[in-house]
Amino acid sequence: MRVKTKTNEDGTIRLSVTATAQEVNEAFDKAEAAIASRFGLKPNPAVSARDALAEHLGVNDVDSILQAQALNMLVPYALDQKNIVPLLQPKVEPTPAFNRKNPYAFQIDVTPKPVYKLSSYEPVEITVPAYEPQEIDVDAEILANTNMYTEFETADPHPVQPGDHCLIALEVSQDGERLNALSTESRVYSTGRGYMPEGFDKQIIGMDVGETKSFSFEGEGYDEDGNKVMRSYDCTVTVKEIKEEVKPELTDEWVKRMMPMYDSVDELRREIRASYETQMLHQHELQVMSIAQTALAERLEGKIPDEAYEATANSIEMTLRNQLTQQGKDIDEFIQEQGGEQNYRIGIMMQARQTLRCDYALDALFDHENLSITESDINSACSDLNPMNPQAVRAEMESSGRGFALREVAARYAASRYLVEHAKITVAD
Repeated sequence: MRVKTKTNEDGTIRLSVTATAQEVNEAFDKAEAAIASRFGLKPNPAVSARDALAEHLGVNDVDSILQAQALNMLVPYALDQKNIVPLLQPKVEPTPAFNRKNPYAFQIDVTPKPVYKLSSYEPVEITVPAYEPQEIDVDAEILANTNMYTEFETADPHPVQPGDHCLIALEVSQDGERLNALSTESRVYSTGRGYMPEGFDKQIIGMDVGETKSFSFEGEGYDEDGNKVMRSYDCTVTVKEIKEEVKPELTDEWVKRMMPMYDSVDELRREIRASYETQMLHQHELQVMSIAQTALAERLEGKIPDEAYEATANSIEMTLRNQLTQQGKDIDEFIQEQGGEQNYRIGIMMQARQTLRCDYALDALFDHENLSITESDINSACSDLNPMNPQAVRAEMESSGRGFALREVAARYAASRYLVEHAKITVAD
């Protein structure tokens, strides 16, 4: 990719970008995978993502639908090459010349992130709560671990009841098409656990071992725009056996067999306790860091553009909605819990304001103190973004051209670390 820059009179930066044919092809492939995932079309070795999308959307020219997203996937690579952090992610509209197997040239005007200063760069003076180690119920944690290894044994036959475990054969279809992800010859199914919609459970409760039943039930699906809608599913179920849970006995032998990294139950207990204490200490460190950032943000000088507030508020709200969806909570009920739409919006905007002021204050500190980013800062930033798999975060951001965004997060982490190390801290009683 070739990128040339020119500063416009209004302070924006014009990027003249030429992407190679290979880069264009890769952008189309990534857009194809992203939209297929959005519609819940899982990878299938027998069917390409392109064919699955064509069938799902009822179109022949899939690329015409992918053009806008594919082109905008090229933009971050241009920003990353010139290490430009934009105030807002720029968008560009494709022309008819944007197609696979061809190089493509385009221009974008980018508004760079503002540069701010602080009224003072002296160490902040803060008061923080004392770190108080908390006890953990190790036995409860171990029980949770053993529950992951629960086995099922055949129980005395009886009609399926709420809360029962049963071995079933299941064929599910939608509009006459078999759903391979749900259909199975043999699977242990537990009623009342939310694994299937409530209508499904109501139908199989009361079935006897050996009985086969065909019925329809309602469940969530997605329309062509990726919005959740209720769909009707047809299925045939055979109850093969009634099962009962058999929890393993916690012994040194069982621990060594199922968790080879530990030699005994006592060692497992020590590891759980140490891991919990490390987690609590890290949370306290983040709390101290947050208090210091808030104090530093009070020194920020200059006006933050309204566009930045709006973009940050939208990002916060999107994250909140995703979290509520994962928790099975309704957004409208959550808004009412916050005191109504007006209070909810005020809360979002206040959070956006505080987030931006802290971030821009850290940027100013990083620049003023001539700080630099270390590998440790990048790894710490990735760990905060995804504690379970920080390596995947780094790989994904760098491979998608968002290395500039990762470096920005890492720089703020370095500034936060410097801020706390030099702060005058009083520990509250």
